[in-house]
Amino acid sequence: MRLKTKLFFITLLPFVLVTAAMSFVVEFQSTRLSQTQSETIESLFLSIKRTELKNYVTLARNALQPIYTSKLKTKRQAQRQVKEIVRKMNFGEDSYFYIYDEDGTNIVNPHLTYLVGSNWIGLVDVDGKPVVRDLIDRAKDGGEFYSYIWKKPSSGAYVEKLGYSVFLDNWKWMIGTGIYLDDVLEEVSKVQAELQNNVSETRLVLFVLMFAGMLLTATIISIARLSEQRFADARLKELSARQVDIQEEERKRVSRELHDSISQLLVSARYGLETALSKSSGKSQIDEPIGKSMKALDEAITEVRRISMALRPSVLDDMGLAAALKSLGTEFSQQSGIMVEVDAQQVRQALSDEAKTALYRITQEALTNVARHSQAEKVRIRLHRNGNKVVFELNDDGAGMARGSETQDSGGGLGIRNMKERIDTLQGTIRFSRAASGGLAIRVVLPVVKRQQ
Repeated sequence: MRLKTKLFFITLLPFVLVTAAMSFVVEFQSTRLSQTQSETIESLFLSIKRTELKNYVTLARNALQPIYTSKLKTKRQAQRQVKEIVRKMNFGEDSYFYIYDEDGTNIVNPHLTYLVGSNWIGLVDVDGKPVVRDLIDRAKDGGEFYSYIWKKPSSGAYVEKLGYSVFLDNWKWMIGTGIYLDDVLEEVSKVQAELQNNVSETRLVLFVLMFAGMLLTATIISIARLSEQRFADARLKELSARQVDIQEEERKRVSRELHDSISQLLVSARYGLETALSKSSGKSQIDEPIGKSMKALDEAITEVRRISMALRPSVLDDMGLAAALKSLGTEFSQQSGIMVEVDAQQVRQALSDEAKTALYRITQEALTNVARHSQAEKVRIRLHRNGNKVVFELNDDGAGMARGSETQDSGGGLGIRNMKERIDTLQGTIRFSRAASGGLAIRVVLPVVKRQQ
């Protein structure tokens, strides 16, 4: 994994960890809140149901109290009247009153009439609770709420029921009623479902925010990296251009030294030898060494001039780029035997000195590659101005460019990569393609220099 990728993940990791921690806390707190709220709502509903149930029993007892304590009726008459009243008393579809005697015999049950007249003291619910016995015992103790499972008349289902009963001591009767709690559970389930839905929405929003935050962070990091990369590329191009300028200046200096100093010294030495030869009076033992020395000096002068021209051709500075290209083409033809056709217009001030030098060096490198690799017979060079652009084209009729050579140096020269770097520094474009004649085609486009008025 690259360093930039590692830094990218290291930058995102704290954000991801914080978001994950927030998600865990929200999930944990939501679960606790859901449980607490459910318990609170359930407790509130049960409290309301208990109060409601106790009020119903109190109202029923108050309604029966005058008959229960009446002295004008016999006990049998009073009991018969109470049974009729209780049989007709109800509140809601499934809520009714019932009467059992102390032994567990059912006296009144308006909904479950099959219970009337039978003893149910041993009746238990699905949880094994002795329902009738417990209700009688709690009634004797002064009245107490009692929860059990009982069949709901309207649905026929066995659901939880909350009962409350009182005891009539004189008659040994237990009068009670109950409220089914399935509606309480439904309300609690609705609240839990709504809360869970809210938690899910919160979780979704948190996830979206986390994703958006990660995306924003990644975008910012990418922009910063791109900006840094562009800045680094710009500095690298600037450094490369500076290096090329220094190199050209050094070549120019060395070329001048070779031409003006060493070349002149060699020429002076040759003149001295010529003078000595003219005064030797035809002595063969002297003439032969002097002749060899003069020949060596001629070769040295020619080599120095060649090196000087390769380092920095004076014609480029004195006559301009067009003349330098023509001179280079002629020299190349003489050395390689490959015909070079040059069609170069004078660009004068349209290009900077750096651009002219770059085109000259590219031509040198291209011609060197042609001589080494292309097996060409003819090279065409064209330089012309097209509006606010200067176009340079070079193509040959050789074997063309080998696959992969665009990224390789040609062995000691500029190399194709360096050509591209030079042109990029000058805000131009360079393209390598297959020429119509089958060889390599190079096309360079450079912007015209804008001169300040």
